[in-house]
Amino acid sequence: MSITERSSLSRSSDGYPAMAPARHLSRKVGGQWAVRLPTLAGLAFCAIVLWSLIVNLVAPHYGASTYNTGWALAASAAVLAIMGGAFSAVSKVAPLATRNRWLTTLAWVAVWSVLLAVQMRVSYAVRIPPDWDSYAIFWDASGLATGAIEHVSPYFQINPNNLLLTLLLASYFEYVLSLGFSDLSMATAFLNGIILFAGTILTYYATRMLGGRKAAAFSLIPCTALLVLSPWATTFYSDTTSVLFTSLILCLLVRARRTNKATVRILLWVLAGFAAAVGYGIKPTVIICLVAAAITALCLLPARKSAASLLLGIMIVGGSFYGGHKLIAHMERNNSAVNFDLQSNPVAMNPGHFLKVGSQSTQGPYGRFYGAYNQRDYLDTVRVKGSEAKLRAGLAVYADRVSDMGPLGYTAFLNNKLAWVMGDGSFFTWGEGRVTSDNFISQQPSDQAIQDLFGNKRPNHQWMMSIWQGTWFVVLSLVAAPLLLRTRSLMRPEVSAIRIALLGLIVFLMLFEARARFLYLYAPYFIVLASLSYPVLVEVVGRRCRVRYGRNTEAGSARHPAGLPRLTR
Repeated sequence: MSITERSSLSRSSDGYPAMAPARHLSRKVGGQWAVRLPTLAGLAFCAIVLWSLIVNLVAPHYGASTYNTGWALAASAAVLAIMGGAFSAVSKVAPLATRNRWLTTLAWVAVWSVLLAVQMRVSYAVRIPPDWDSYAIFWDASGLATGAIEHVSPYFQINPNNLLLTLLLASYFEYVLSLGFSDLSMATAFLNGIILFAGTILTYYATRMLGGRKAAAFSLIPCTALLVLSPWATTFYSDTTSVLFTSLILCLLVRARRTNKATVRILLWVLAGFAAAVGYGIKPTVIICLVAAAITALCLLPARKSAASLLLGIMIVGGSFYGGHKLIAHMERNNSAVNFDLQSNPVAMNPGHFLKVGSQSTQGPYGRFYGAYNQRDYLDTVRVKGSEAKLRAGLAVYADRVSDMGPLGYTAFLNNKLAWVMGDGSFFTWGEGRVTSDNFISQQPSDQAIQDLFGNKRPNHQWMMSIWQGTWFVVLSLVAAPLLLRTRSLMRPEVSAIRIALLGLIVFLMLFEARARFLYLYAPYFIVLASLSYPVLVEVVGRRCRVRYGRNTEAGSARHPAGLPRLTR
């Protein structure tokens, strides 16, 4: 047998027969690169996160509120200490939990009950009157539910992206009123809290499926700071609502990958596609996670013996999304509350406007706002008549602004925009509208302590800002950790797909209108990635400590904590 013949029977690094180099060299090389693309894209995302973290540590890019970097770093140290304590506690409790299932169940019921109670308590205390876009959503939904109005206001003709959320909220209000409960403001606050709590549960279970119980337990720490004690607990809007859909889609797709039953897998694919359709109707950037999953699946095709399953999954999820999207559009068009033509709506904002807005900066209270909403651009777009005219006008302004900045200037602008969007752990809370913490609805003395923490003009707000910012610094650090910890568990396709989704979101926000609030619906993805990195980081540090202090491999192996996944390269 010749050398060429023997090489054609060798096996590739993925375990499948390698192609004969004489006839299929280009195909083999292309296939290998395709398989590696998700990992490379994910590492590029990690590098972007690390850069934005470094920039904000050196020169903070503040949002609507400022924070003390020293306090934030102290909070980061406290979060890491809590995570370290949790790691030690989980390691010691793991054997007991295995022997006493009922005790474990009881403990988790207590944990979830406490988190839910805190979530609802905060949601009740920090209610504020609806403002900016949330004002139109709340008042039109309440008016439709009570019969005070028959049609939605002209606002929705300009901003039809908020129409689905308004109609769903109106249906919820009708149900609440049928129960005899008339305080719709409180009902909205509780709905917001329930959605955020559901996001916490789904984030936990996504982490558990990807990293095990220990990593899932760690996820509750950043979840508590960023979702339970949410910076946006004050406001019901598409950003908080979409947390439910991004985390649900992740859970459905990961679960579908792990089940061996074809019928269950197909059902999960259908549900994921439909959830994406609803989420897309509420917040269009929800679709990015589905696109990232599809891209990752397509890149894996060359490494598969049979591509049928992956292609079938893409087709079913895509078909379910398409069908759900068409169904939602049909329901909106035929809803009696909608008195304008959704298909032919020349008044609506379009990508040209958001591209234009994304290429300018304005002065904020603590620095520049990059790519944020400004009234002048909005009014200029409204004055233009016709969809095509709006698009052309927006593209022209975008081109002029980029040309005026020049290549180096636009690069510097994007760098500042990246740091400003990525660096704000409060997610631009109190940065929209005119309502401040002087306008809290509840005047009960028992709520004042909570309001003092969450209110931007209250005395203890810096404590809460430090907790949010410190937690966010830790999350970003752990998300970037795979640049150094390139282990097999962190480079799996499903984990790479999460990074690709966030990379796609960042690229989108760099081009279009943006602020840190637009990241919030993907906060669960950041938390999942951070929680997966932490156990690996602990093992690396532990192994290096054993080597440094002269412990041999067998001794180190004997002391290895139960249940901790070992590094595999």
